[in-house]
Amino acid sequence: MSKLRAHQKAQRRELIEIAAKNLFVEKGFELASIEEIAALAMVSQATVYNYYGSKDELLLAIVARGEVGVAQKDSDFSDRAISENPVDLVTEVIMSNVHDTISTLSRELWGNVIAYVATTADKTVAPRYIETIAGGLGTAIFHVLESYQEQEKISSNIDVEYLSNFLTRNERIQFLNFIYLKDMSITDLGNSIRKDVTFILTPLIK
Repeated sequence: MSKLRAHQKAQRRELIEIAAKNLFVEKGFELASIEEIAALAMVSQATVYNYYGSKDELLLAIVARGEVGVAQKDSDFSDRAISENPVDLVTEVIMSNVHDTISTLSRELWGNVIAYVATTADKTVAPRYIETIAGGLGTAIFHVLESYQEQEKISSNIDVEYLSNFLTRNERIQFLNFIYLKDMSITDLGNSIRKDVTFILTPLIK
């Protein structure tokens, strides 16, 4: 595929995903149709189906867009580990991802995502979903913890890969609480995540 064709395809994907997100917000996931999404994105229905296969898969693609930010900031976070407190920085890494995630989809749409992943008969969906929402965050946390370990601020006998995965799993649980508990604010979520990070990391910091 030429660079021009690849660029055009990426542009069409972006237009489709923006159109879908806007319609999902305006009409709700169930009522928004592929026909309407295609019309708003100024592409054919066949193009939408060719790129995504279904409305559910299109929704997962929008989820993936919300996870790009933490990967882009990965090296910056790692560099900051030289001078910043581990609890503060890891909390910021996690909350940066949370804010990106929430800005991508509303709580209601996240309910649709979770319902689709939980009920689909396609066994490949859940692993892909978990990798999408946890992969970039887990890698960013790992690089930050690895930097602290290289500076001997965290003991060398700590498995930072396992620790980063543990912190990522914990964040996903906290995020589910935020989706399900409608009275929980983003501030409440941030405070709860900081409390967990403090509890987990403080005994490991030299």
